Amino acid sequence: MTGARISCAKCDAPGLMDGDLLPAGWERHTSAMTKAALAVCAECVETAQGATIRAGDTSATDDQLRLFIERIERLEEEERGLKEDKRDVYLEAKSQGYDQKIMREVIKLRRMNPSDRAERDAILDLYRAAIGLS
Repeated sequence: MTGARISCAKCDAPGLMDGDLLPAGWERHTSAMTKAALAVCAECVETAQGATIRAGDTSATDDQLRLFIERIERLEEEERGLKEDKRDVYLEAKSQGYDQKIMREVIKLRRMNPSDRAERDAILDLYRAAIGLS
């Protein structure tokens, strides 16, 4: 896949693959814990002076675990920021007279597959008719 985005397993530096080729200077390594393929950027390769990640190399697995944890923490922080932004948009819409509850329902409906939405609407209409709400 040309142009696939990757990140360094050690420092999280971004990179762009060219087909199956890593960016210049990057190396492939294997995780000692999961045996998963990892990409390591040129700067980290140079810093390690050609050292490889081997089973039993606890400093490499400790660093790798720490990096995964830090990446997850950064993503969670971004997620918190997005939730705050979303809340602000709902508050802005409310200040202009829109009903937040209805907006959330509309968003839920737009996310649904059209055939699922049609089936839901048909069942809802059937139930409404059965109890006299039509």
